[in-house]
Amino acid sequence: VASHCVSLGMQSETVQKRVSERVAEARISVIALPHTNLFLQGRDFATATPRGLTAVSNLRKAGVKVAFGADNLQDPFNPIGRGDPLESAGLAILTSHLLPNDAFDSVSTVARQVMGLATAGPHVGATANLMLTQAGSTREAIANTPPRNLVLYKGQITHSLLVTGN
Repeated sequence: VASHCVSLGMQSETVQKRVSERVAEARISVIALPHTNLFLQGRDFATATPRGLTAVSNLRKAGVKVAFGADNLQDPFNPIGRGDPLESAGLAILTSHLLPNDAFDSVSTVARQVMGLATAGPHVGATANLMLTQAGSTREAIANTPPRNLVLYKGQITHSLLVTGN
């Protein structure tokens, strides 16, 4: 697994495609971390500021698994980092032109695959790692980042806004 890889995003399309094919052949997955790189990269550019992102489109076209995440949380490298997967999905949409469902997959299913973790979610036999939120669609959940009504980690409730009782 390689993370950041922002230098690749600064290369010509020819170089991006060649490197992406080699990364795919080597079965290397990539984790894009736009929160930190958008903050850090391009500070010294008055115009044509670099995006601070790897070559997501060419990597995906070559068959590379590309996940999105956040690696710096409220520190000198990212003073506002929250580690929110819905926020990361939103940045995947804005920076890489992913559709909402693909962006959500990049912070959930693909992220778990990249990390070598078992499938999670509301499926029989899957790891019970999930969050419940009120939204009419994946796009709406990413756009509004509503409160998480329930969060399960390994089947245990770690956060709940649900009211129970008689």
